[in-house]
Amino acid sequence: MGDAFHVLDVVVALTVGAALATDLSRQRVPNTLTIPVAALGLAYWTAQGDGLFALAGLGVAFGMLFPGFLFGGAIRAGDAKLMMAVGAFWGPAMMFRACVFTYALAIPFGLVVLTLKGKLANVVAVARSAVTPLPGPENPVVVPFVPVLALALLIARTTGVLA
Repeated sequence: MGDAFHVLDVVVALTVGAALATDLSRQRVPNTLTIPVAALGLAYWTAQGDGLFALAGLGVAFGMLFPGFLFGGAIRAGDAKLMMAVGAFWGPAMMFRACVFTYALAIPFGLVVLTLKGKLANVVAVARSAVTPLPGPENPVVVPFVPVLALALLIARTTGVLA
């Protein structure tokens, strides 16, 4: 995909907008949004003769975000599936950049949200539970993470950083 904005960017923007609305209102990104969008991206690029481009984008997003999900970080399954759906449209290079920006933005965003909610002490409990199999905090703070993903995608798509 070239540097100029493309109709695929509109599909991605609408998808991320819908995910942002559901994440902020219900703290989840539904499969009914992400799976059809990923399938649409795969179908589009397959029709263009480059289905591997879509599969590679999907795979890069999975490979880079699965560890964040696996180790109980801020990335939840719906967030990872959203990025995989975007990867099916934008391909591996753009998804690599977007995932790097996601991780770079995650810690400062999480710290700000926890501070605003008066739960900054949860950071120590979460860090400890990532290292040892102790239970996490009794009332974990669910942080809507799609705003971070949206910002990471925007930076990846509109700047030449890491290009």
